[in-house]
Amino acid sequence: MMYTILLIEDDIDIRSIIKTYFKKRDIVIIEAIDGFDGLSKLNNSTDLILLDIMMPGIDGYEVCYQIRQSSQCPIVFMSALSEEENQLKAFQYGGDDYISKPFLPSVLYAKCLAICKRQQNTQSETKNFGKLNIDYLNHQVWLENEELSLTHKEYLLLEYLTKNAYQLLSREQILDALWGYDYYGDARAVDTYIKKVRKKLGKYQGYIQTVFKVGYVFKGGEDCET
Repeated sequence: MMYTILLIEDDIDIRSIIKTYFKKRDIVIIEAIDGFDGLSKLNNSTDLILLDIMMPGIDGYEVCYQIRQSSQCPIVFMSALSEEENQLKAFQYGGDDYISKPFLPSVLYAKCLAICKRQQNTQSETKNFGKLNIDYLNHQVWLENEELSLTHKEYLLLEYLTKNAYQLLSREQILDALWGYDYYGDARAVDTYIKKVRKKLGKYQGYIQTVFKVGYVFKGGEDCET
């Protein structure tokens, strides 16, 4: 997997060291000589931002603040300011991590690679089931490319069913997952919410199938349309 990192650093020697080390390990470095340059080069292909704090014109804190107005791209601060208050300020502005100068390129690379991989896994939290698409990260559901309006409990039910797709789930299992083990209500609450979700699935309500006297199984696919 090839990652693209935006390096915002005014020190040409540091940029050179990082770029040379990362290039040998299949990570593309986009160089920015200051904060304004960095803001102009940030785009949707950027996987991570390495950001210096002390720069001419606009410091790293302000750059981070501006980025956070429109992007959640991971930001790793790099700075010779190693005091606790500087690190806390970096996190308050929206930074994801902090590494103090001087640092070993190998350590910085390992840190960046770990963050990029986590970010990739997080972004892949969208799954498709026939005409149904679920974004588990943002709790959004689309049916035939139209977003469904679900209550919190309805979403949790659909999430649980799809994450356990093609597995037979008893009413008790669903009840424990959604209401908790200390819930003493009637298991028919599950049936009630199944009906609510099916109604919103419309002609695709067959995605949720009933196993008589046992429970339910989610089988999203073209063959489950009604």
